[in-house]
Amino acid sequence: MVRRLLAGVLAVGTLLGGAVLVGSEPAEARTVAVSDTLLPGQKLMAGQYIRSRSGVFTLIMDTRGEAKLYQRGVSWRLWSSGTWRAGSVLVMGTDGTLQMIYGRTKFWSMSIKSAGAKLVLPDTGNLAIYNTRGKANWNRHMVIGTLMPQSQLHAPDPAGREVIMYSVNRIYTLKFLTTGNLVLFKNGTTVLWSTGKKNAPESYGSVGPDGTFYTFNNFGDISWMYETRRAGSVLQLTDDGHLRMVNGRTVVKTFV
Repeated sequence: MVRRLLAGVLAVGTLLGGAVLVGSEPAEARTVAVSDTLLPGQKLMAGQYIRSRSGVFTLIMDTRGEAKLYQRGVSWRLWSSGTWRAGSVLVMGTDGTLQMIYGRTKFWSMSIKSAGAKLVLPDTGNLAIYNTRGKANWNRHMVIGTLMPQSQLHAPDPAGREVIMYSVNRIYTLKFLTTGNLVLFKNGTTVLWSTGKKNAPESYGSVGPDGTFYTFNNFGDISWMYETRRAGSVLQLTDDGHLRMVNGRTVVKTFV
């Protein structure tokens, strides 16, 4: 009986584009999410979405296992998780982090831990995680602490897709300048490191599945790269200002 009730709730969530609660509570207690909000413990499965109250912006989980943010009337996506694992679900964790889970394995997360935080898609389109005091811990223009494989940093562009990497303490930032140079700053002004690239507006960067950290120009050509030769490596920006490639517990490369 419980299984039949749960199946019914999942079906309703899919039809309404809603989100379904994760947890061990009875199926009768599970509810569809508020249209623009993913509450702690709720998830999006393939085909499910949340939508801004205006109806202009939609965050949808696709069948490839990637969460994508779209604006009505605009062909390109404003933000995506960069995760490609069919069967994955997007979960607003009870610890305050947004997570991508496949089976029982969490393989992607964003934001900082803050119990009770929720994901909200407002009418501005600035997807964000708000803590219980109403302060945004994360928004779609931020990567905090760790750049996971396939997630992107992005230079400012006319579509408003800029993404900047921050240390958890927010003292250090890794960002693209409009020239395409990727620069590590302390307190927003002191330059600690850069790729030194120029003449590449609207650049973006990501860590590939093979562990290589790439930057690309707006034509998709590689403008700079560091090859770790270790699949699954990530880029980390620590609270003491170290920018490094890490594979598991092994530091593969320290840039600064």
